[in-house]
Amino acid sequence: MKNVTIIGGGPCGVAVGIELFLQIVNRKLQHKIKITLLEKDAEIGYGLAFRTDQPGHLLNTQADLMGIHADEPRHFAGWLKVHGGKNRKDVKGEGETEDSYTTRKLYGDYVSAQAQYYFQKARETGVQFNLLRAEAWDIQKTDGPYEVICTNGRHIASDFVVLAPGTPKPNNYPRLNGLPGYIDFPWPSHRIIEQVGKHEHVGVLGSSLSAVDAVMTLVDNGHRGKISLFAPDGLLPRVQPRETKTVHRNWLTLEAIHRIRRETLQPVGVKQVLALFQKEVEEIERKSFPWKEARREGIPAAVLLNRDITLAESGGDPILVLCEALRYDAGEIWRSWDIPEKKLFKKWLGTYWMINRHATPLYNAYRLRTLFDEGVLEVVSHLSGVDYGHSAGKFQIQIKESEYQRVDKLINATGSASDLTQMNYRLIDNLMARGYLSAYPPGGALINERTMQAVSPEGGDGIYALGHIVNGMMLDTNAVWFNVRTAATLSKDIIARL
Repeated sequence: MKNVTIIGGGPCGVAVGIELFLQIVNRKLQHKIKITLLEKDAEIGYGLAFRTDQPGHLLNTQADLMGIHADEPRHFAGWLKVHGGKNRKDVKGEGETEDSYTTRKLYGDYVSAQAQYYFQKARETGVQFNLLRAEAWDIQKTDGPYEVICTNGRHIASDFVVLAPGTPKPNNYPRLNGLPGYIDFPWPSHRIIEQVGKHEHVGVLGSSLSAVDAVMTLVDNGHRGKISLFAPDGLLPRVQPRETKTVHRNWLTLEAIHRIRRETLQPVGVKQVLALFQKEVEEIERKSFPWKEARREGIPAAVLLNRDITLAESGGDPILVLCEALRYDAGEIWRSWDIPEKKLFKKWLGTYWMINRHATPLYNAYRLRTLFDEGVLEVVSHLSGVDYGHSAGKFQIQIKESEYQRVDKLINATGSASDLTQMNYRLIDNLMARGYLSAYPPGGALINERTMQAVSPEGGDGIYALGHIVNGMMLDTNAVWFNVRTAATLSKDIIARL
């Protein structure tokens, strides 16, 4: 009997386990393959991001796209309706249940419930679907199966290994580790609550959704001191529209891109895609668009937030709406580019893509605006360095070349590193040292994107990966809807190989 070991019991790992179970039972392979799911924490299905119990930690994607099943994106919305829907305090938004934004904890409850349901179904149908409370820290390739080595000393023989480790901590400020008042990750949030005094000046490295989560943790727990977000660009996420508009695309479509390739016999690069994007925006607007005014650098974050809230209340601007409409095609465009084109996109447009595609819910945007109005919150751009003054016991943040700010406590909310070497995860370090994982220059691990197999001569062909660990080859790895699709892809490949 073959064994598939899934390392990680968050949403990615659970999605793989459920999809494998469904394919096993549908094909009557109960006596040929079993599933072992490894999760170090007591609860299954939550991962790091969805274990938080903070009320201000909201999903940034509406409910009808968050189903744990690849071909049923509305499954979560259906579950939500059965479990209270819009009557719940942890469901936000003015529209229908499908359009709402729930707390991350509620979504974790949903994934955990699905895992428990399919564990029971496995017992009823004779599928060996086993959950082990253990942490994997290494993998060895033998003449037979792989050996997954756990921190408790247990070795698990595995014919296939799926790496679903979730979101690792960043390791971009290693010299700050261990300093008093430095919090190296916004999660678990109890560290912020326990270490930060309610009147202290808190610095937050980053201004993306992770930074917004850190702000919400502080204010939800009675923080009254100043909060300063420091980032190189100082750009907050944009604001999700109250209702998402549907747009018909004519210029920036996979069909149009294929036609250009066919007629020119040339690849369609970043510059051409940007030109198509601009044409599409102007067609949505039915007039020329003020592109220079759309640039956001140098404009105070509070001013931009007010603009974005106004736009969100009326359905969003064409840039935001078009980025949303590209949800399913953007990954295909990304995968068509070679490494230089991907690097060019990240350099030119990476920040703008991220703040538009991963916008903050309107509910939290209102809260941020109140903090700006009260003088509690500020966003400071041109971050260039961080130091610690041992005598004063404060962190010194360098802005540009000669400006400094001092803060009492510092939270690293820069988000997970894209580079494998900075992911601060022992299993990844060991696999790279063994040559079982290879770094991909735009970020993450090198994989076969058609199967999700890690590409490495040393590691063989039985190691698969999904989620943030493959962020350079796959564009939307921080989106659950995307990861459940890749979970289905790799599950089908494993089953096909049997």
